[in-house]
Amino acid sequence: MSQKIGGIKKIKTAQKAKLRSKPRVEGQEYLELYLMTKEKDRLSRYHEVISETKETTVEEIEELEQEFRKLQGKAGIISPGGLDDTKVTTFDSQKPKKRKPSRPMKTMTIDY
Repeated sequence: MSQKIGGIKKIKTAQKAKLRSKPRVEGQEYLELYLMTKEKDRLSRYHEVISETKETTVEEIEELEQEFRKLQGKAGIISPGGLDDTKVTTFDSQKPKKRKPSRPMKTMTIDY
């Protein structure tokens, strides 16, 4: 993907400013109407695509936030902006729990 530079789309080029090398002549209005109609159609299609993309990304963000909240609940972490007035814990303040094996470990002697 190309890098986006702020405000680069607002720069008027000869094409965007609709500058023509041919001087205006009587009867050129039909050509101008045709070109404007084509541009309007192109922009409306572009708007539809962008709208669909925006909707899908918003849905994906909401799903990720729900999963994030579920994982926070499982880990015992409460978000700072939550409705609960309980103490907020972080990973730094939690001590790791030591896990004990469910059955005794087997040992072997190795002769060298």
